[in-house]
Amino acid sequence: MKTTAFRTLVLGTPWRNLTYCIIETDEGISGIGEAGLNIRAHAVLGAFRHLEPQIVGQDPARIEHLWQLMFRGGFFPGGNVVSSAISAIDIALWDIKGKRLGVPIYELMGGKTRDRVRCYMHVHGVTVEALAKDAVAKAKQGFTAVRFSPWGP
Repeated sequence: MKTTAFRTLVLGTPWRNLTYCIIETDEGISGIGEAGLNIRAHAVLGAFRHLEPQIVGQDPARIEHLWQLMFRGGFFPGGNVVSSAISAIDIALWDIKGKRLGVPIYELMGGKTRDRVRCYMHVHGVTVEALAKDAVAKAKQGFTAVRFSPWGP
């Protein structure tokens, strides 16, 4: 199996951009990974463009080799921007491997560790009252934890 294409996708949301890479293979399997540095989408896209030639045409199963090549392939190791892009690529490669083997990624990384995960929901509003009202609505949906930004967008 070889990687054949590398695409990027930026989804805008009211509070940040979500930046993804999609890696495709000659066997029709694709993987997707999200870059965690969501407030620097343009910089991450630049890092993706820089790293793409190191990924396309490679065996996606050589995840550790490709990680080392991307991280140590320049004079300076990757900082926040490059590491965020590498992280997304790493996730996409694991996604491909899991799909190829027909197992969830967590099975490849040591197995399931818990049966439940507590999740939080972002609440929105520009006043304390609006935040509280949205928190009550989220609680009615079943969420037991919330998160918000006191400074707005």
